[in-house]
Amino acid sequence: MGKVSSLIWFPGVLIALLSALNAICWGFAVREVGDPQLSLDFLLRLAFNKWYVFALASALVASFLSYVVLREMGVLTGRFFLSLGTIATILACTLVLGEELTPRGWAGVTLIWRALLSWKRW
Repeated sequence: MGKVSSLIWFPGVLIALLSALNAICWGFAVREVGDPQLSLDFLLRLAFNKWYVFALASALVASFLSYVVLREMGVLTGRFFLSLGTIATILACTLVLGEELTPRGWAGVTLIWRALLSWKRW
């Protein structure tokens, strides 16, 4: 599990993009479907909401791609590498959904990004 192959960056970045897409889809689904209720009407509105379906599909594809990363890098290093998805999610929610991130949250994004870029094993 030595250095990160340049080929592993492709699924890693694709997973990050799918994570961002997933967050955007969830944001739109929550806005369209409304407050959760324990009713058949709510469950049907959710199950047939296009944004909910896209959110599930993007999560499924990302899960399959995650297997490639985890198999190649090992679970510990691979999970850290997959933190790119957290950064993409935060940026997508901020830029597309208009949600706000606190300075503490931005500090976390910065720390993750710097750690990914400076990890000596890579």
